[in-house]
Amino acid sequence: MPSELSKRVAASLNDIVDEETKRKFGELNIVTEVSETTTGAIRVRFQPLSAYSPNAVDTGRAIRSAALSVDGVLSVRVDCSGHMLDELVNRLVNQEDLAPRLT
Repeated sequence: MPSELSKRVAASLNDIVDEETKRKFGELNIVTEVSETTTGAIRVRFQPLSAYSPNAVDTGRAIRSAALSVDGVLSVRVDCSGHMLDELVNRLVNQEDLAPRLT
């Protein structure tokens, strides 16, 4: 069962506008999973519209930024799947995880 925090994060992600289509993520079903792994730690999985999307890193960063802006979120891990360069996208999107977030 999703936690209250993961529900609030999911709701905030639905309102992000995709740069390519100008449609909201909630309409496009880009975000495939939002879960709270430990208290305040959120994991988001997303699938870009195309396996070759040039905007996958920007999409992941927008997801990460929106999730971090939700009250109660201490850390966010964003995982891309379905892109030709999943590993690179994930590394670039989550590189900020190396530095602790100040609260």
